[in-house]
Amino acid sequence: MTFERTLTQILPHFKDKLLFIFGPRQAGKTFLIQHKLKPNLDLNMDIPKDRLAFKKFPEFIIQWYEKNWGAFPIINPAKHKPLVFLDEIHKVKGWRNLIKGTYDKTSHAINYVASGSSAFHLRKQDQGDSLAGRAVWLPLFPLSFREYVTSQTSSLKLEKPWKGETAIIPKIKALLPQQKQLRHYWDFYSQYGSFPENLVRQDMLFFKQWLEDYQTAMLDRDLKDLHLGKDVERIWQVYQLLLEGLGSTYSLRSLAETLQVSPNTIKNDLLALRQVLWGFELPVCVVSKAKQIRKEKKFYPIDFSFVNYTSDFEAGARFETQVACLLYRGLFSETSGVFPALQLGFYRDYQQHEIDFVIRTKKEILASIECKLKAKQSLQSTPRLEKLGAKEALWVIAEPGIFEKTNSGWIISIEFFAAILA
Repeated sequence: MTFERTLTQILPHFKDKLLFIFGPRQAGKTFLIQHKLKPNLDLNMDIPKDRLAFKKFPEFIIQWYEKNWGAFPIINPAKHKPLVFLDEIHKVKGWRNLIKGTYDKTSHAINYVASGSSAFHLRKQDQGDSLAGRAVWLPLFPLSFREYVTSQTSSLKLEKPWKGETAIIPKIKALLPQQKQLRHYWDFYSQYGSFPENLVRQDMLFFKQWLEDYQTAMLDRDLKDLHLGKDVERIWQVYQLLLEGLGSTYSLRSLAETLQVSPNTIKNDLLALRQVLWGFELPVCVVSKAKQIRKEKKFYPIDFSFVNYTSDFEAGARFETQVACLLYRGLFSETSGVFPALQLGFYRDYQQHEIDFVIRTKKEILASIECKLKAKQSLQSTPRLEKLGAKEALWVIAEPGIFEKTNSGWIISIEFFAAILA
């Protein structure tokens, strides 16, 4: 079974750039590049022979070109530009200088694409020559619900994903006739998470073993490779404490006191967790950046399957994490970058009343979202959503097949909401 990834639709726009595709382990980066871009040469930096060849760039790649394509053009662009794929490039020390020099000397005749795990994103700011103007960095997350559904069946017709430019409710109304199919696929997606291998196998015994192996690899391999954490065990403890508090804000001081280290040490550990483990933070969604920085934040793992690592999590926290992952990944292109169009966070007033998620522009709040397991719980948070004054107030619930209007907003089942996000 193969999955059609949304990223493939934009790759042709950057064919003459130095293309970097980064993302969590096993998100499908290598598969996508090999099967969609079909490179002429693969070099995997996990293989010593390939790593040695990369260290001999650009001489090695020029010799390879001449052996397979004829004389290497000196100035004029080549009529046919073969594609070279450099997998796990971050594992070579000084890779930035190597690839920059090679690109400047050979890009008129050869195209390049490189991939790496979360550790690769850390190296984006590594020491070395600037790749500005040459490189394009594109994230590949695990499968979105839309990607999973559209790869399973051609009978489901989904409109373009919601990006904040239009109202949410009309997009969801268009999905109502397809509710049963959407719910069928959501049940599998929510059970096994969004990593392709688990969705293909749908084997709970394999899934549990995969979770243990995956998180061990992220901590032990990535952290040690990059020397980010001298005490891997402590970082694991920080991660466990954050997961135990899913849905609540964390305190650097409280974590530091629990583990008997300084708050600055915990701050550095959190940086490693966000970048190596692909966790993410959501801030209090307020106008002032200064206030936002001072406020506590919430931490979520990049994929909701990670909360299945233990059975201790409450159902409400699990469900909130699912919605958080859908929002963060589905709106990533709109909420990231130098000039983001949208801001994703949560709302909390001085009385500690809270709304789970808020999506806003600089001028207005587009949507306020509360997560509930059952529809009858939605009425409890009505006053808070009314006070916020969002253009659309939504209660996203775990129960299937519900799309109801209240005096204050809409109660919507998760299968509808997941299907409108990229």
